[in-house]
Amino acid sequence: MTPDDPMWNEFRPLWSGFQRAGKLLLVAGGYGLFLKQYWLFANRKHATVIRLQDWLESAPRVTKDLDLVVGLELLASKQAQGIIAGIIEQNGFKVVQKNPRWQFEKVVAPDQKMCVDLHAELPTSKNPHLALDKLRIKHKPSLGDDGIHGRQNPQAAGCDLHPFDFEIDGIAISVPNPVTWSLMKLAAMRDRLLRAEDATRNESYRTFHREQAVKHARDVARIVAMTTRDERDHAAEVIATIRDTPSFSNGMKTCDRYLGSDDGWGVRVAARRR
Repeated sequence: MTPDDPMWNEFRPLWSGFQRAGKLLLVAGGYGLFLKQYWLFANRKHATVIRLQDWLESAPRVTKDLDLVVGLELLASKQAQGIIAGIIEQNGFKVVQKNPRWQFEKVVAPDQKMCVDLHAELPTSKNPHLALDKLRIKHKPSLGDDGIHGRQNPQAAGCDLHPFDFEIDGIAISVPNPVTWSLMKLAAMRDRLLRAEDATRNESYRTFHREQAVKHARDVARIVAMTTRDERDHAAEVIATIRDTPSFSNGMKTCDRYLGSDDGWGVRVAARRR
């Protein structure tokens, strides 16, 4: 059984090819949530924090972007980089010139493009095969057009800890642990809200970013709701590992400022039990 989603036809050959580079990538973002939710509803024996039968929305949010977290081991490997870069090119994706080697796009319909963004956590120690500039993590020495880059994403801290693995139609898929994934979504929500609060911009601009922030906030709730018992049991270890990072601290501040204890923020995904 495969997802009834046009993006699956683009994702499957791309992801299958990536597996030749090793288990060094995670599917994050909205599409990772889509795939995990699809799998959970197809395999209901797996208990989650919010029981599936209590969900208000059983249909995952559709997205046309693919956010991948690239392992630092992959970025440090010339061979793995070559495989990933080759698969991206073979599947018709082109470099986005303003975001070279970490963002790629493909025209999938006359008026529609699909983007693949490559993210990476910040290294915690020096690696002779990694180089950092203001925005990207790259192979050292440069591989030019034969390699890829990872966009620096501090919120991906701890992404290598207890990823959630599942399989759809024979394709092995991995997504981040719920702690790291929530931090990534909270940062995206915060950035959108800060733009929405910019009094120098017009109302249309502010409304757009406010709506995008709500989508990210709903995704945070969905991540929590989809947490399985095993993931819940591992959460304390993940938190203990990344507690002292700026990303974790900023995530907690974002929760306090924008979410707090008021459940009227409009992101509940489950019905109340009476």
